[in-house]
This record gives sequence, structure tokens and C-alpha cells, in this order.
Amino acid sequence: MKKYVLLLGLLIQVVSVLAQETSVGKSIFSVHAGPSWYLGKMIGITNNSDAYRNDLRNGIAWDANYYFLGDKYIFGSFKLAPGLIYQGGRYKNTHDESSDKILMHYFAPQLALFMVKQKYNLSLSTGVGYQHYKDKSFVYGKPRDVSMNKLAYNLSAGGEYRLSPLVGISAKLNWIVTSSESYSVRYHGQKWQVESPELSGGGGCFSQLSLLFGMNLHF
Repeated sequence: MKKYVLLLGLLIQVVSVLAQETSVGKSIFSVHAGPSWYLGKMIGITNNSDAYRNDLRNGIAWDANYYFLGDKYIFGSFKLAPGLIYQGGRYKNTHDESSDKILMHYFAPQLALFMVKQKYNLSLSTGVGYQHYKDKSFVYGKPRDVSMNKLAYNLSAGGEYRLSPLVGISAKLNWIVTSSESYSVRYHGQKWQVESPELSGGGGCFSQLSLLFGMNLHF
């Protein structure tokens, strides 16, 4: 977890440096949190019953974003903006013999199209990046970890209402998609690699769909 805090700190430092080189209104930094839903294949979980999986699919997510809008408009009130995104997610459930706590961390450059108005903004964005997946589970009281590092992509849509020239409230829908060609398992002092889990119905494409609410800072 420490390395993700450090990476988030690095993102904030990058934003601070860029902010020193821009005037008010050229950049947006935002943070959000809200409910998230795990879609698609479950990877290496401890219980495959329908009821358990359905409860495990409901989680929470949080994110931080930076976009540089600049001065240039295209097609009237639209701006094309490069940026960066970090999103974290957590999904957990427990039953008699075991439990799962799935943590996902996603980092990616972004390209966004903003419709910029005086009191509100609308945006669409996409990007390809890195996702770390870890299931910190327990089986019969013993820790068991499932982990993998994968390429992933995201599609996002958002909107903002400007409370002032510097601050706005915002909401976004973010969809992050990846797949599990292989993953590692550590349990009871042993570690092994699971290859092609989709061949036995234990892997494949999965995603996070998150509805997030938060604040934007303009500088």
C-alpha cells in the first residue's frame, strides 16, 4: 500500500509543478469517491457460490485526476486535454471458512474532450495504463494472496458545476477493463503461478464500473 501512496504523492507533486507554470483556469485537479461494481469474471476467489460472488461485486472506489486544458478551443466551446488518472477500488466479503478482500489500483495517462461553459463542464476521456490486482484472502484462518499486474483501459464520462472560478462539484462514471491471462497465488508458505485460467472457467475479462462524486480545483 505504501508504494501507491508514494505514487499518489508523486502525482500531486507533478500537478503542483505544472500549476506553477500555468495561469488560473488552464488546469483541473479533482478527487472523487463513490460506489463501484465488479463486472465479469471473478479471479481466484475463495468461494464461487452465486450469492457470495454477488455480494463481493459491490464495493467502493476513489480517484484523483489531473487535466491540462490550456487556452485553445476547438469546435467552439470544446477543449482537447491530456491528463493523468489514479483510481483505487475495494471489494470484500466473508463466509464461514474464508474471506476475500480485493484491492485494485489503476494508473493511466488520459486524453479528454471537455465542453467548457461558464458554470459547468462536461467531459469524455479514455486511456490505457497499468492495473495492480490483489486479493488479500483468508482460508481456514491462514492468509492467501492472489495478485497480478496487467494492462487495462478506461472510458469515463463526467460533469461539473462551477461554484466559483476556482472550485466546482463533480460526478463521473468510470469503466476500467482488463483480463487475467495469468496470476500468482501465495498460500501456506508456497507460491505458484496460474496460467490460462480462462480455460477452466477461472479467468477472463473483468472490469470495474464506478459512480464517483467529488470536487474539482481550477488553477
